[in-house]
Amino acid sequence: MTKPISKTVAGIAIALAGVGSAATAGGLDRSGQSVDILFESGNYGELSFGSISPSVSGTDPILNPTGDMAPSYTIAGLGVKVDISDRFAVALVYDQPFGASAAYPAVFGGASMQSTSAEAAMPLVGGYTLDMATASGVGYVAGAAFQIPDIALRVALTYRSAITSTHDTVEFGAIPGTLSVTTPQSANLEFQTGINPKTLVFGSVRWVNWSAFSVAPTNYPLNPLVSYASDSVTYSLGVGRKLTDSLSGAVTVGYEAASGGVPSALAPTDGNISVGVGVTYTMGDAKITGGVRYIWLGDAAHPAVGTFAGNTAIAAGISVGFDF
Repeated sequence: MTKPISKTVAGIAIALAGVGSAATAGGLDRSGQSVDILFESGNYGELSFGSISPSVSGTDPILNPTGDMAPSYTIAGLGVKVDISDRFAVALVYDQPFGASAAYPAVFGGASMQSTSAEAAMPLVGGYTLDMATASGVGYVAGAAFQIPDIALRVALTYRSAITSTHDTVEFGAIPGTLSVTTPQSANLEFQTGINPKTLVFGSVRWVNWSAFSVAPTNYPLNPLVSYASDSVTYSLGVGRKLTDSLSGAVTVGYEAASGGVPSALAPTDGNISVGVGVTYTMGDAKITGGVRYIWLGDAAHPAVGTFAGNTAIAAGISVGFDF
């Protein structure tokens, strides 16, 4: 069975975008929060998995080497899309949109955040510690799209609201309290178009309002604990090619400008440039997509935790999708 270009080549774009944003996007961004599953034809389900291996090291304020302080991590995603009628469809998507992990050597503090929970230890700031329990909040998504399926043309704009959650906390190992955290609003502009029957150009622009994000526990002496001086804008552009009836490939490039401000101690890099490759193999109603991306992470310096230069990351991911 010959699959249309919009389903085979475009599928690689989604996978490459996912494995790239997981390692490189601004602030605590990881998944990129794409809504491309809504544009699959017919009923469709997908399971994805990614592994990200950053290599981030530098020197602390007294010029001691930090060693590698960016642990590897994994992300997973699940989505199901069902047509309600010829004009309406619904999708249920699970992903892990935000997270960070930094492991500093002794005497210098570190923090990790995954989804809506966090732990922090800042030994040089009065031995401060924070344990922030998992909590959830509710927001909304709104968007619009234009497409011409015959030429695989699609432009989609998606807005996601900020989401606030209230967490039980324990500071200094003994002081109970609560803390409200608001993850930022964002907007995605995603596009693709066929330039001939076998070739597709695709890309995206993602803005996240990180300048409005902060974590400021009640008893932390140097609040805020986490904040960002500016928003992030991440760009991605790629070309896909249908190689055979069952095999397609794609290459992408990505760019995020450096903000020039003081980075977060959670992610002591500033901006990035990336390249990626991916393939999709189609078997009847099933397709398997895999991709890998190499990222050059921008240099950054933090007055409390050190200077970080010449760092990189490798991201790889795989997804399996089914028409039903």
